[in-house]
Amino acid sequence: MSEEKIQENQNINKLAEIEKKCEEYLNNWKRAVADMSNYKKDEVARAGMLIKYAKEDVILNILPVLDSINLAESHIPEEIRSNNWSQGFMQIKKQIEDFLKKEGIEEIKTMGDPSAGSGQVKFDPVFMEAVEQVEGEESGIVAEELQKGYLIEGKLLRVAQVKVSK
Repeated sequence: MSEEKIQENQNINKLAEIEKKCEEYLNNWKRAVADMSNYKKDEVARAGMLIKYAKEDVILNILPVLDSINLAESHIPEEIRSNNWSQGFMQIKKQIEDFLKKEGIEEIKTMGDPSAGSGQVKFDPVFMEAVEQVEGEESGIVAEELQKGYLIEGKLLRVAQVKVSK
């Protein structure tokens, strides 16, 4: 074999080796770009999860305030319910309820609406905690709501505490 042929074969081998390394580097680069893209998606999902949990924590801290307002409302004497102070107090309650609704919070229905013909609600252990049993006409019916329960975007946030008929 001539010197030129040997040199040409060596050049072809070097070129093949360089092409192989180039392809390897390109594949590594593509993998790194895909990994970075997946990492960014995961971080966005984690941040969203963190925000959601922080939101739930804030709401859980607001609910006792709303409970106190509901309790205070139930003790307002009938003769002063229409005065300006009582109306202002009720407006504060409405603002908190509107805020919660805007944040995807909804009350768990524990008591039926007698005017709509649905005066009784069956006890549901998934959404309610029975803290007391009382005598009643029909067993397993919610007799009284002691503490409101709430859902956040359809997920249980806080169970409702109720009295159940036995």
